[in-house]
Amino acid sequence: MLNSIQILRALAAWLVVGHHYMQLFYNHKLGGIAPDLLRDFGAIGVDLFFVISGFVIYGSTASKPTTPKSFAANRIARVAPAYWLFSSVTAITLIYAPDSIPLTAFDPIFFLKSLLFIPAQNPSGVGLYPLMTVGWTLNYEASFYLVFFSALFLPAAYRAIGLFLGVIALQLVAKKMNGAISFYGNTMVWEFLFGVALSIAYKRGLVTRIPPIAGLLMMLGALSAIVYFGPVTHNPLRSGLPCAVILCACLSQERLFPKHNFIARLGDWSYSTYLCHVLIICAAIKVNEHFATNHVLLAFGVIAAIALTSYASFTLVEMPISRAAKRMQARMKKTKAVPQANQ
Repeated sequence: MLNSIQILRALAAWLVVGHHYMQLFYNHKLGGIAPDLLRDFGAIGVDLFFVISGFVIYGSTASKPTTPKSFAANRIARVAPAYWLFSSVTAITLIYAPDSIPLTAFDPIFFLKSLLFIPAQNPSGVGLYPLMTVGWTLNYEASFYLVFFSALFLPAAYRAIGLFLGVIALQLVAKKMNGAISFYGNTMVWEFLFGVALSIAYKRGLVTRIPPIAGLLMMLGALSAIVYFGPVTHNPLRSGLPCAVILCACLSQERLFPKHNFIARLGDWSYSTYLCHVLIICAAIKVNEHFATNHVLLAFGVIAAIALTSYASFTLVEMPISRAAKRMQARMKKTKAVPQANQ
């Protein structure tokens, strides 16, 4: 993985962590430069994730032959197990301590829909949020994967066009529907396409031609635009496009990003960081209610707990299952190749 991508993945995850920490712990009432910035702009980590996802997914399939079946197997193995794990922990927590996690509630059928990435009304009344509420972004991610899966049936020369038309069609059709399907009518899904377009430009060598001064100006312009438009609302033009420009600027200067193992690891763990952080923040709130812990020490404790949990999840869940899926696919290819060689 490119160093710039790893840094941005880590940044995106921890921006969301900071945003939710201020939301859940202080209800965004803690004043100060950092709290105010996290309150207004921390959620942009989600938009950055979407753009990066479009870039990485398209780039990984464009560089090597990929069948729809292998794509689906890899994506399920990479995304689902950790999500199922933390969703199950959330469910168990809510069953035994219903008030321990805000803005969500347990119901067996609703829980099953959450695990299957099916949008459904949360029993708590907050809207179309899964049991583990941060999973709303994964429902959009799953819809992008579904369109991508369909596009892989097209000839390689037409896949990008098919992908763009598929995502736009999904958004336009869903916008006119009622019920849970309307969830996909959010224009935020366009942010995946920004990443795909950037991946195409990168593959053609257009991004790496950008000189350092232009990359710096792009970065400053994107950051200025984010601040100018104000608190993040996940608007694709006000949030997604500046994130795409930031990604482009960083990719263009990839050679200037030093390889730093710890930051690279934070990037590796970013998915698990995103999944586990609300649970840990809620646990910290309960600890503070009972023991009136020093808030600074508690914040460092939360950061450490999230990092350690992310490491454990990535090491023990994400990677072993992902590698097992790839080994299984490799064995299946060899099995198919042997009869053909004997013919």
